[in-house]
Amino acid sequence: MIDTLSRKDYEHERHFGSAGPVSHLDAQTIAAWRAGTPQWLGKYWLFVRADDRVWSLHPINVATRDKKP
Repeated sequence: MIDTLSRKDYEHERHFGSAGPVSHLDAQTIAAWRAGTPQWLGKYWLFVRADDRVWSLHPINVATRDKKP
């Protein structure tokens, strides 16, 4: 399963450098994510902190617009 961030949350994370477009990553990382995560739309990434406090890159999708309540 892949995480999907709202546009607002993505922009917040991007402002602090913990998310961004795939153009900032190397081709091998992008290719591996595309092969291993078919539901990924192939545009964005996010740093995620695991329970053991290790940060790692993960592919994410970004919602095109916020859902109305």
